[in-house]
Amino acid sequence: MTHLIRTTALAAAMATAAAAGPMVSEIDVTADLSAIENYQAAKVWTSLETDLETALAQQLIGQIAEAGASETAEINVEIDSVALASNFEQALGVGEWVLKGDVDIDMPDASQDMRYDLTVSADQVNAYYPQGTDPALVTVDSELFYNAIIDAFAGNVASKLK
Repeated sequence: MTHLIRTTALAAAMATAAAAGPMVSEIDVTADLSAIENYQAAKVWTSLETDLETALAQQLIGQIAEAGASETAEINVEIDSVALASNFEQALGVGEWVLKGDVDIDMPDASQDMRYDLTVSADQVNAYYPQGTDPALVTVDSELFYNAIIDAFAGNVASKLK
């Protein structure tokens, strides 16, 4: 009976580890300064690279590899565009809130590598606001909006590794 319990526990642990996805050894986000399309965006998004790297690491907390580990995944994100229309421009339909980037995930098995363009817009971030937040009252220079769009972008990338 004890052997059966140990075997079951070992099988469950192995299944959990397998379901958790690959370990990640590198998360690198770069943003070309020309990607920031307007002054307001440049003013609000000063720490975009670091904040997105941190958000990705938080999403993958159980999958961060120790230094020197082999057979790990590497995430590289190159931000192509950051546009933050004012609420007035957004309401008129002449501007949009967008974070766009090229995502490159190098997996331990090269046949599973992923490369894709990811665009997160204001319409997609409502689920990332704290409960009770009225999206109509959120402005582009608010911490709520900034955190929501970063979390939405990081959540998409992390979901590919789960």
